[in-house]
Amino acid sequence: MHGDRIVEAWANDDEEAMDDAWVSDAVVDLGSEWGQYEYVTNMGFAA
Repeated sequence: MHGDRIVEAWANDDEEAMDDAWVSDAVVDLGSEWGQYEYVTNMGFAA
């Protein structure tokens, strides 16, 4: 899964690991304007 590191960091309540996973795994794939998505106030998960 693309967000495995994000989910694992969230499950472990590890904010530093979640921040690292978000920036390096998810945000850079959004395209040339990815910087505007760097700071997130909430996130949802669905199975």
